[in-house]
Amino acid sequence: MTETPTATAVPGAVQDPQANTLAIVGFILAFIAPPIGIIVSAIAVSKAGKAGLDSKLSKWGLGLSIVFTVLYLVLVGAGVYAALAIPTM
Repeated sequence: MTETPTATAVPGAVQDPQANTLAIVGFILAFIAPPIGIIVSAIAVSKAGKAGLDSKLSKWGLGLSIVFTVLYLVLVGAGVYAALAIPTM
């Protein structure tokens, strides 16, 4: 009688679908609503870290959200400065 070889389990963690969904949503929100993208991406990074995973998409979403938020704040500040610098008659 011959033995059938059994499949060995591949070591590795299964990614949490909820953390993956949050990473996608956070990345998209980085372009649409960056302050909200910061929050969602930070939660996704936290969930991935607790699961022992490295979610590059959530880290990209977090980084882009921070950059776009700072950019928007600079543009709004420049607009306010320009509006206040207009001479009145």
